Amino acid sequence: MNMTSIDFETANPSRVSICAAGLAVFDDGQLTEAPYWLVRPPKGHGWFHEIFIECHGLTHLDVLDAPEFPAISPEILTRLTRADLVIAHNAAFDIEHLRATLDHFGLPRPDFDYICTCQLARHVWPDLPNHQLSTLTANIGHQFNHHHAQSDAEAAGRVLLAMMKQVNANWNASRCMAFLINPSNSAFPTISGHILGKAATFLIC
Repeated sequence: MNMTSIDFETANPSRVSICAAGLAVFDDGQLTEAPYWLVRPPKGHGWFHEIFIECHGLTHLDVLDAPEFPAISPEILTRLTRADLVIAHNAAFDIEHLRATLDHFGLPRPDFDYICTCQLARHVWPDLPNHQLSTLTANIGHQFNHHHAQSDAEAAGRVLLAMMKQVNANWNASRCMAFLINPSNSAFPTISGHILGKAATFLIC
């Protein structure tokens, strides 16, 4: 089973201000690829807000010579569309920014299944104080560089693997998907469409 985790960092509140992108590709539970790109936001969307700089540490100087999103989109979209499952923490944020950026550049929207690890973790670990990525990684003993796109992407993938292990899901794609949609474990309630679904239905299209 191929699972690909994605994370974007942004320069400001604009939905097309992606300034960094990271992926983490897992094949049968093993990390096999972890690409990272700095991205130059399009004209009019490339200013860096102080709060965002404090969050991820990137400024306009870091992306002056970086490619715009269309230059890296084939690499990103190829990995997303060939995955059995796409993972993101607070998936609505990442998918919304992906959709808006594709629209801005006139690029086609892909169609893929995705899981939000934040929403899923609320069902698997309901007793945690919160379900921020840093809290979840601490819970599973994984250290990472928070708000670095590649590190966050890998962390989300590690969190999903830990959740799957806890509920004894295996790596068969169809059985895993069925389990996540309607798990038999009473401690792992049914996952609704806002957590798991076709991106073409819920967010991408």
